[in-house]
Amino acid sequence: MPQTLKTSVRTRILAAAAEAFAREGFAAARLTDIAAEAGVSTGNLYRYYPNKAALFDAVVPRPVAARLLWLIRARVRELGTLAEWRSATAPSSARAKALLDFWVEQRLPVVILLAGAEGSSLAHVRPLIVRDLTRLADRYVASQPAGERGSPVPRMVLVQLFSSTLDMIVAILQAHDDEAEIRAAFEAFWCYQLAGLEALLAGR
Repeated sequence: MPQTLKTSVRTRILAAAAEAFAREGFAAARLTDIAAEAGVSTGNLYRYYPNKAALFDAVVPRPVAARLLWLIRARVRELGTLAEWRSATAPSSARAKALLDFWVEQRLPVVILLAGAEGSSLAHVRPLIVRDLTRLADRYVASQPAGERGSPVPRMVLVQLFSSTLDMIVAILQAHDDEAEIRAAFEAFWCYQLAGLEALLAGR
């Protein structure tokens, strides 16, 4: 007679795995450590998830990754229509608010997708986001009147800039688990980041 899998045990395993993947990344996280943190044997963990990839997929389901990409692309499209970026923060932008709400609700999965997915089936998510943000920068520069464009920003600089932006998002989500603190940190970050990026691309 097959043994019954307990919801409470599955919940503990998923919580421990989320912490481990967010802290160490998919590649470095070990199932033995996750099992110990969840308070189960490694053999018992395998009854719930046959391998690390299956556990990762349960912690970060593909719909969560797809939603993150959709929200960021919606935000990119919004910024692409604005003449001024610095005021496009959560209080004044529905798309910024939706993205921030998602980061709060899916704090650890977002950290994993942006900083801990290397070696997993979702390792492509971070490079896609950097690519989309770099294309936004290119479109912004192209939209400026010819006489007002600054010197072109090298692609390598933009890629590094947006990679650092994702690192800051991760740092905020790792540093805070209180919703109010997360929101305040992102508002402060967006205020200077959007203004600085706009000035860089416009050559001001």
